[in-house]
Amino acid sequence: MAIITEHTTDEAVLVHTDVVPPLGPRVRWGGVTSGFFVAIGALLLLTALGLAIGITVLDDPRVVTGEEVSNLGIGAGIWAFISLLVAFFFGGMVSTQVTDRPDRPGAVIHAVLVWVLLMLFILWLMVSGITLGMSGLFSAMTALARGATAAVGIGAVAGGDLTQSLGLDDPNQILARLNDPRTASTLATATGMSTEEARAALGDLRSRVEAVQNDPARVAAEVRNFLGQYAERAREQALRAAATAQRGATIGSWITFGVMLVTLAVAIAGAMSGVPSLPRWRQAFIRLRG
Repeated sequence: MAIITEHTTDEAVLVHTDVVPPLGPRVRWGGVTSGFFVAIGALLLLTALGLAIGITVLDDPRVVTGEEVSNLGIGAGIWAFISLLVAFFFGGMVSTQVTDRPDRPGAVIHAVLVWVLLMLFILWLMVSGITLGMSGLFSAMTALARGATAAVGIGAVAGGDLTQSLGLDDPNQILARLNDPRTASTLATATGMSTEEARAALGDLRSRVEAVQNDPARVAAEVRNFLGQYAERAREQALRAAATAQRGATIGSWITFGVMLVTLAVAIAGAMSGVPSLPRWRQAFIRLRG
């Protein structure tokens, strides 16, 4: 309620004007920006601390075992998750506390905006090659996507491209390809056999091709017979790889969703902690203590 006094030549007139406060949540971009930068600072600080601890506890690289490396990776992932929670909490809290007249709906919006900005910043860092120790949390989907792509590629091999993948489609280059060590690796990947087994199989094919190398038709027949022996194994390997990629993608997608949901909830909790307590909350607390 505002009272405005209007003066005239004869008398003063009091005019009462009702001031309607703004409706809806109050969002201040200054608070959002402050919370965003505080969250970045907390994340960088905790990342540096985690790196220092990890290097300190790591044994001499000459005697480090695979189990120790695996445990260190698990510990780094847990520390990265804790760092994210702390960063989002403080970012949300600061975004509300530095805002004039903070309210609860505005605090939720502030937390969501800080969460979105920090997520975009982390993704930008990862695209730029800077993981900040978050690769174990956020790059899983990238690795799984590569695995799925590889599975699709193996499926294409099983569908009839094994000849091209091994480079055996050119009769003039067959012997050169059979002598290439990469051909054995390609065959082992496509069929699931060991590299030694693949080398032995290609060596047997090389012997047969050398015996008929002056007859292109017989060379092509030998190659077809050889590939026909391993077509079924390549198809089964493709199906196994696709199933593994699907299981990994399912687990990774749910983990990623869970991490994002938890960090959003923590950011909102931090923002809500920056809102001044309502009088009725204080009264209820006093009654409980009494």
